[in-house]
Amino acid sequence: MKPKVAVIGGGWAGCAAALTLAEAGVAVTLLEASRTLGGRARAVELEGQALDNGQHILLGAYEQTLQLIDHLRPAAAPEGLWRLPLTLDQPPEFSLACPRLPAPLHLLAGLLGAQGLGWREKLAAARWAHALLNDENMPGHLNVSQLTRSQPARLNRLLWHPLCISALNTPPDIASAQVFRNVIRAAFGGRTHHSDMLLPRRDLTALFPAPAAARVTELGGEVRLSSRVSALEATATGVTLATRDATATYSHVILAVAPQHLAALAAPLPALDSLAREVSAYGYQPIATGYVQYDPAFRLKKPLFALSNGPAQFVFDRGQSHGQAGLLAFVASAATNLSEGWLDEAEAQLQRVAEPGAARWRKRVVEKHATYACIPDMARPPACTAHPCIFLAGDYTAGPYPATLESATQSGVQSAGALLEQL
Repeated sequence: MKPKVAVIGGGWAGCAAALTLAEAGVAVTLLEASRTLGGRARAVELEGQALDNGQHILLGAYEQTLQLIDHLRPAAAPEGLWRLPLTLDQPPEFSLACPRLPAPLHLLAGLLGAQGLGWREKLAAARWAHALLNDENMPGHLNVSQLTRSQPARLNRLLWHPLCISALNTPPDIASAQVFRNVIRAAFGGRTHHSDMLLPRRDLTALFPAPAAARVTELGGEVRLSSRVSALEATATGVTLATRDATATYSHVILAVAPQHLAALAAPLPALDSLAREVSAYGYQPIATGYVQYDPAFRLKKPLFALSNGPAQFVFDRGQSHGQAGLLAFVASAATNLSEGWLDEAEAQLQRVAEPGAARWRKRVVEKHATYACIPDMARPPACTAHPCIFLAGDYTAGPYPATLESATQSGVQSAGALLEQL
């Protein structure tokens, strides 16, 4: 029969897959269980403002994501991302800025010029980073703490371990050294701008998922919100989906749900039984974001600062990025043991950077399954499954990066590409 594809899940992976298929001329239906596109990187409304379920940073090396956003302009807005050279400011202890030199010289120059490190620490960091970028032999079983054990304790505390937590959302004593190296090499081993930090200027749904869905609809596809798929039945030639309102049969299906939801859909299908069991073994790490509204006249000296000795790793000034004057976002990654008063502690961390005055309101958003725990030798499935009509898309599928927007969009495009090859 004429190809008719369902993409289950309207996160960044599902939207990338649906967009790729629609632009290839395939009839596609995108089904999202919630009322908002974006999955684990989506818009939320708090205190009458468009915010996000978690504050994100993109790297300049995230080329697939940036290409998709750029492709959808002006719908995705020309000012949707704010590009900043990599700078890590953690007053008063540490500061690192990478100058505009060819990569990886900009990293080496940044390390040698870092404030808060002695010369022995700077040289140790530069030598270690050079070896990491050039050594092709990396045992897959190593964790990041083992990878960095030759580095001075101060370097690990101020630089390498905070980078690991921010990039992998996994504590360094269990985080995959291989994946951490992949991130470092992507950021610093290619072009200079690959290490740039890109801050969203719009809510995360408006940045890509909403424009992608609009383009799918424009090309004749369908986008159905509040459409949770409750069951799958598969034959050798097609897949039947059941939702609350109806059932429908498609020639192919892309499962673009979060990994913690995959087993419920995949387990009843004998061909996907081993996949369901494999993904069911994943552990997860939360991310907590605290939004605090101060006097609108207040602003940080820079768009973001790193924070030390507390639950939050970063604070962002959304007045500078989103025009939400006086609103700060505190981010605590790998937030498995947060205290009830963690946002009070984060505000205390801020006192080392600025004195914003009394808060007008505070809101906390905790994404309990924000990412899978990115551990060594982790089993990550490919886009093609054992069933010829069913494909996977998601940040947990096989790829070089941890659970990031780039992993999601790469997997969506690759899954759609694998499907198109069979048509």
